[in-house]
Amino acid sequence: MRLTLRIAADALTSPVRRPGSDTYADVLRAGLGPALYNALYEPYARKLWGVSGEEISGEQARRRVTADTPWKIAARMLRPRRAARGQGRIFYYPRRGFGQIVEALADAAVSAGASIRLGVAAERLVASSEHVRLTTSRETLEAAQVFSTIPLPVLGQIGGCPPAALEAARRLRFRAMVLVYVVHSGGRYSSYDAHYLPGMETPVTRISEPANYRESADDPTDHSVLCVEIPCAVGDATWRASDSGLAELVDEALARTGLPAVNRDHVVVRRLPHVYPIYDVGFEHHLAALEEWALALPRVTTFGRLGTFAHDNTHHAMVMAYDAVDALTTNGFDDLAWSKARQRHATHVVED
Repeated sequence: MRLTLRIAADALTSPVRRPGSDTYADVLRAGLGPALYNALYEPYARKLWGVSGEEISGEQARRRVTADTPWKIAARMLRPRRAARGQGRIFYYPRRGFGQIVEALADAAVSAGASIRLGVAAERLVASSEHVRLTTSRETLEAAQVFSTIPLPVLGQIGGCPPAALEAARRLRFRAMVLVYVVHSGGRYSSYDAHYLPGMETPVTRISEPANYRESADDPTDHSVLCVEIPCAVGDATWRASDSGLAELVDEALARTGLPAVNRDHVVVRRLPHVYPIYDVGFEHHLAALEEWALALPRVTTFGRLGTFAHDNTHHAMVMAYDAVDALTTNGFDDLAWSKARQRHATHVVED
C-alpha cells in the first residue's frame, strides 16, 4: 500500500521532473518516478545487464521501455483485451513454436539456391573492392557481397579493423544467458504466457510457457514446457553450472517467488554468449568508431540485433534483412538505399 501511494505521488509530480543526467536510472526516475524505478526497474536492470542503472546509458531506457510514464503503464493495464489486439499488442507463436519461423526461412533460402553450413566458425574476413574472402574453420569462401549478422565486435576482430576501432570493439559488451527448458508433466503449468521476476532473490528474470503463446488443438494435454531465462556472463558460475544445478536453481526461484512448484520430467539447457547488448555510459562513442569502420568495409553489410549492437525484436531483424536484399541490385549494392533504411532501423523500439 505504501509503495502504491508513493507511485501515485510520483505520477502527480512527473510533469516537473527532469533527468539529471543521460543514464538509464535518471531517465526512468524522471519519467516513472523514484518509487517505481527503485522497486522494479533498478533490480531488473542489475539482473538483465549485470550493472546498476547508474552505469547504463539513457539510450537503453529509450530503446527498451515503451511505457515510460505511470500514465502509459496505467493505460496498458486498463486497456480491454480486445483493444490490445493489433501490431505490437498481441502475437502468437507458430504451432511448433518459435523455431518454426527459423525453419521456414531456412527452407525458403535453400529452395532459392542458398547453401547452409552449420557448426562452422568464421575466423577471418578480408574485403576488397573486387570481392570478399571469408576463412572459416572448414574452408575458404569468396563472394561478391557478404551479409553479416555476427556480433559487430566479433566482425571487427576477424575483419582486421585498425587499432582504434579494435579497441572500441573490445569495449562493447554483450550479456550472455542460460536458457533452462523444463518439461512439466501434468498439463499446463499456468494460464499465463510469462512470469517476470524483477526481484534480487533469484537470478531468474523470466519464465515463459510457449504453449500459452498460441492456441492449437494439436498441443499435448499431459505436459508442457517452461523456458527459464537466467542472464549471466560467459564463464561465470551460472554459465558453468551443471544441468542438475540449474534445475535446482529453478526450483529455488519458484519457491522464493511464491510460484507453484514444477512437476519436472527433465531439463534441456542452452547457453547463448551474445544476447543483450550492454549500453554502458559512453558506449555511443565506441559504437560509432566501430560502425564507421564497418560501413566503409567494401562489399560487406552488417545488420540484425548482433550485427548492429541493437535491442531489437525478430521482426525488426527481418525488416533489416529485407531492406538489405532490396539494396542489392544487378549493378552492385545501393549504399544510398541502405543508408535510408538504416535511418528507419534506428527508430525501432523493443516490444516486450
